[in-house]
Amino acid sequence: MDNDIDFSIFLNDSYLQGTLIHEIFACLFFIPYLWYLYTLFTFKTYLNLNHKMYFITPITIFLLCVALATGIFLLAMRNFILDSKISLMIIVCIIFLAGEIYRLVSIKKAKISKENMAKYVKKAKIMYLFFFFLYLFTIAFCKINII
Repeated sequence: MDNDIDFSIFLNDSYLQGTLIHEIFACLFFIPYLWYLYTLFTFKTYLNLNHKMYFITPITIFLLCVALATGIFLLAMRNFILDSKISLMIIVCIIFLAGEIYRLVSIKKAKISKENMAKYVKKAKIMYLFFFFLYLFTIAFCKINII
């Protein structure tokens, strides 16, 4: 049949190693979000909060970039055949990246007053709680073979 997909790629050693690297870095992704939430709920001063948030940001961006790069590698190994799990992971990565960009832009505006910083902290708490639960849902959906 012409429509048969050759699934022998899944037995390829480089695909399996790429999957392992992708899963390791993707599973480490919950650490920055827990760290963000801990920082947001326990900060003493806004200056201390900014220092800790700016320390966590490169870690988050690094893990997101590695997950995206290995995900694109694995997608290329599959001849860019998408399924629901891969589509969900792409959408979630875009949401995470957009959220990080939004947070970085909003902190620059919020630095000028205490009221704006209080609003920023409230929005950041909501955003990172949402990101953490979205991450858990995505991992659960991708690991459980529902579809």
